[in-house]
Amino acid sequence: MTPNSDSSRAHLPAAARRNPLASRWWREWCFLKVVYAHVRVRLVIVAGVLLVGAWLFMVLEPERPHTFAQAVHCTWCLIFGEPPEEFPQHVVLQGLFFLLPVLGLTVIIEAIVDLAFTLRDRRRSERSWCAMMANSLSNHVVLVGLGKLGYRTYGLLRRLNEPVVVVEKNADCQFVEEVRRDQAPLFIADARRDAVLADVNIAKAKSIILATDDDLANLEVALDARRINPGIRVVLRMFDQNMADKIRDGFNIYTAMSQSAISAPAFATAALDRAIVNSFMVNDALIVMQRWIVREHGPLCGKTVGAIMTDYGFGVLERHAAGGEMQVIPPPNATLQPNDRLVVQGAYAALATLRRQSIDVAAETAGA
Repeated sequence: MTPNSDSSRAHLPAAARRNPLASRWWREWCFLKVVYAHVRVRLVIVAGVLLVGAWLFMVLEPERPHTFAQAVHCTWCLIFGEPPEEFPQHVVLQGLFFLLPVLGLTVIIEAIVDLAFTLRDRRRSERSWCAMMANSLSNHVVLVGLGKLGYRTYGLLRRLNEPVVVVEKNADCQFVEEVRRDQAPLFIADARRDAVLADVNIAKAKSIILATDDDLANLEVALDARRINPGIRVVLRMFDQNMADKIRDGFNIYTAMSQSAISAPAFATAALDRAIVNSFMVNDALIVMQRWIVREHGPLCGKTVGAIMTDYGFGVLERHAAGGEMQVIPPPNATLQPNDRLVVQGAYAALATLRRQSIDVAAETAGA
């Protein structure tokens, strides 16, 4: 009823603009920024201790003219319990000799342990890392819901080289690990929370796809996204087509689709002809994608692709010439030859007319 997903993906065009999520170095840079965010407070503390200690050495030991670099080095050595000089006479420096190794090592060791855990287990910092990546994006797509529909949509968007940020409420979803392995920004959270929409950088997203199986949740997130980003394109999944039509018109949602409305044409036309690959509705017109073999005396034999569009009102999506290579969207001046295998697409009425003409020609040829 639907084309094979692997074969259809093979011919998807790559997006012209570069997708930053495809760059491993960019992702690693975002992760390093998260690591820095974890340890920056401790780094500031260590830097402050070094500066204060250096100032104390320079001020309280005038008989030993330390340069700034020497004073910092003295403080650094003292942090690790290695006195850089003889025990000082000034009471403040004496206290520094006792306290600084304990305090300094505590801060440094804690920072090293936290850094090691963060580098070893990225999952602990996944939300921060993903938020950093998402907030570095603009003109991206936010996908809410990682069920079967959501995951197939995600795969197609990545094939099109589009940056995608994913939100899934269920941590046990079967496709979560696939997205993690792809290292795309992933949030295990409820998209109805404003904090989550801020994390996915909805303000700079170009579109949001709501593919959960909860109609009310989809609508709520759509309205929240539109409130934050009035120009965002909303693609909304709904199970009730009547409600989908009302929402599309009443809330100015660009696309509101119910699964039954999408599936019904495919089910119906699949029962009519095994050559039909797929079908869908455009407004009230039934559009069909169908396989076709060019017969020697058939109505398409000897015609160009452009002439077929003009004469019959449907297009040729794929041509596999007899003994030749396959062409996706063949040029308008390509002439069809006997035994060419095609995939054509157009209104069902136009293809039904072509089928009747082909039967009539075959009957005349047989009678002759």
